[in-house]
Amino acid sequence: MPYLERITVAGMTIEVERYFSSRYKKPGIKRGDKVKPTTEQQQKVNTRKAERELRILMNANFAYGDYHIVLDYIRKKGEPPRSREQMRKDMDAFLRECRKQYRKLGLEFRYIHVMEIGDKGARHHHLVINQIDTKILQECWYKAYEGHNRVKVYPLDDSGNYAELAAYFIKYTDKHRTAEDGALQGKRWNCSKNLVRPEPEIRIISDRQQFKTEPTAIKGYYIDKNHVSWGMHSPEYYGYGYLRYILVKDSSQEEVKAKSRKGGIKCMGSSGLRQQS
Repeated sequence: MPYLERITVAGMTIEVERYFSSRYKKPGIKRGDKVKPTTEQQQKVNTRKAERELRILMNANFAYGDYHIVLDYIRKKGEPPRSREQMRKDMDAFLRECRKQYRKLGLEFRYIHVMEIGDKGARHHHLVINQIDTKILQECWYKAYEGHNRVKVYPLDDSGNYAELAAYFIKYTDKHRTAEDGALQGKRWNCSKNLVRPEPEIRIISDRQQFKTEPTAIKGYYIDKNHVSWGMHSPEYYGYGYLRYILVKDSSQEEVKAKSRKGGIKCMGSSGLRQQS
């Protein structure tokens, strides 16, 4: 049966997606009714695709110890909110200063950037960046935003799976998608050109029995149960069945192996690895 399996390796994660492609259609293949998606359904499809793309970008380029930072504005009573033109100018200045400071330390600056309008109208910049002294970040924002240096820094955890952070970024871009409804950016996010963009490996699943509706873990990885999705008759997949899930490297086992190599503890066998299905 002409189903495809798309596998994308991004840092400590492996994204698996199985779906039908009409390019490989053969006689005798049955599917559910093809229904044209409603505007709301199409928006959900677009959001899922955007989350997937951003998630893979984050997982492939950032890791434990890198930062999610928030750059705030100080709004005095009676002042109008920062315009998007002003915010873009501020961000251009901030990024320019960061590149300069990273270069001085022999580092290559990497970032993903989203501008946000909060529920009460407050403006913020959200970025994921590679690690540097937080004092330097304060100095860069101080130069970019008229003498203010309020920077919130949240170090990334050691999971290597930043799916929730990607969804958090996309949530704000979904609120304001066009200039008419107040969008701060033309794109959902901006990023540096030096980011790694993983290429998926695609293979044909010719045997119908191989199209399983249950995710399968592999040695050294566990399944992110919050990101398992499967079903039938989806407008996104032209009425055919699909399966999506994320495998995450079990970092606890990497620590076990590292300690074992140093003679600290006895190494666990393969039966001790975390496996889920």
